[in-house]
Amino acid sequence: MKNSIVFLLLGLLVGGQAFVLWHDNASMVSRSSDAMRMIHVQPMFQGKKVVLDEQMRSQGGDPLKLNTLRFYLSNFVFLKNGAVVFEEKNSFHLLDLEDENTLDLKFDALEGRDFDGLRFKLGIDSLTHISGAMGGDLDPTKGMFWTWQSGYINFKLEGTFKKCPTRNHEFQFHLGGYLAPFQSVQSVQVKIPKGENLVLQLDLSPFFDQVDWVKKYSIMSPCKESVEVSKVLANSFSVHAE
Repeated sequence: MKNSIVFLLLGLLVGGQAFVLWHDNASMVSRSSDAMRMIHVQPMFQGKKVVLDEQMRSQGGDPLKLNTLRFYLSNFVFLKNGAVVFEEKNSFHLLDLEDENTLDLKFDALEGRDFDGLRFKLGIDSLTHISGAMGGDLDPTKGMFWTWQSGYINFKLEGTFKKCPTRNHEFQFHLGGYLAPFQSVQSVQVKIPKGENLVLQLDLSPFFDQVDWVKKYSIMSPCKESVEVSKVLANSFSVHAE
């Protein structure tokens, strides 16, 4: 009888400790989840969300369809009154409209911090090119790397546009280059409004309005035009709260 009571007490003790451990671990997971902030990236055109292979129309009524949209955003820094409050380490994100999951950017340990500005780069900086960092989203198998001499493709946009004078009206923009004078990586800084659900929008309308479609419908290597077009795209970012 005494042995039964002893075993019963031991069982209750072990079970109680197991419950405490489980509860503590669950709390840690919850806190870890709470310590993460997410920003959704959304390409736009003429005020509407861009969907691959879906026909759109320019302001002039010309049919437009995108079949590829991929680009790098890197070096994320969050600001408050111009001062740095959080800087992401190893900050390289490859966004691909074909994969919705890549459009959600998660930032560890950002929850609870107060910020009103965001600074980042469109593309990959020259220091990263020469450092040999080739893992994760920087892996050449992702289809965003030319050669060691030319480096990464910062922005890839392909599709068809009625204003394009090529066969089947096809266009290709592979924007990149990290060596002078064709350094196409661009710095972007935007204001962040108050709100929980933040959306970083990239408006492609200025790009299609400002490109000279008679001459500039295919860029496939580092060049002056690549830098010019990259500047237009960098000025087309904004943050909204939903």
